[in-house]
Amino acid sequence: MKLHANLLEKSWAVSAVLILAAGWTPQAAFSAPPEVQIVRETPEVVFAPPGFDSNDHVQVILNGTFINTCHKLGPARAEVVPGSKSVRVTQESYVTDSPFCLQVLVPYTSVVDVGLLPAGNYSVEVAGESQNADFGTLSIAPALDSSLMGPDDKLYALVEEVLYDGQVMTVKGKLPAACAKLKEIQVLTRKKNIVEVLPLVETIRPIESEDCATVLIPFEKKVALNLPWTGSTLFHVRSLNGQSLNKVVQIRAARR
Repeated sequence: MKLHANLLEKSWAVSAVLILAAGWTPQAAFSAPPEVQIVRETPEVVFAPPGFDSNDHVQVILNGTFINTCHKLGPARAEVVPGSKSVRVTQESYVTDSPFCLQVLVPYTSVVDVGLLPAGNYSVEVAGESQNADFGTLSIAPALDSSLMGPDDKLYALVEEVLYDGQVMTVKGKLPAACAKLKEIQVLTRKKNIVEVLPLVETIRPIESEDCATVLIPFEKKVALNLPWTGSTLFHVRSLNGQSLNKVVQIRAARR
């Protein structure tokens, strides 16, 4: 019984040392909850994907790193600067004032909705940064009139996931109808560190026909892909829902 009591006493002593080492004090237990501030972030990379036209829902993708776990991704917004051909993006984060932040790097990716833009070239600015900084250009093409495809000029699959292992890209998603089939996965690399993926769909019969059930058909397609660059790379995958799937991966040099 005495041995058990000694072990219990030592256990409490070790726990107390660990708690104090973590910065806890009796006063902290009864102090006010930590304050949360809204801070404007500066992304490390701004991706302005090509391929949009004036019928598309335009997006800009931001990629950066928080310095600890007390930073959480906040709201983002984009606006056309009045009287100019510039799009200004703002990214904010929620920062908690706490002594218990883990000092680790936390990558983040933020998709900023710009919306519909008239055809033309728009420079991209980041709020708070020098206007001379180059964050890329959004090139918006005039939309082609297509009564067959509706608002968009192409029919895409509904994409749910994209994976890349350094050699092979895997695209997963669903086809919009029983009479639809995946025509091809078109891959474009018109801008460095941006991979455009177009999962093009064609219909065997008109979707309006009675024998074409409106069901979602799963698909998975693998495409061999060797990229000529390294570093942060955006996979920008167009999707049936009018938006896109955006994923940033780190491309490393091949081992020799």
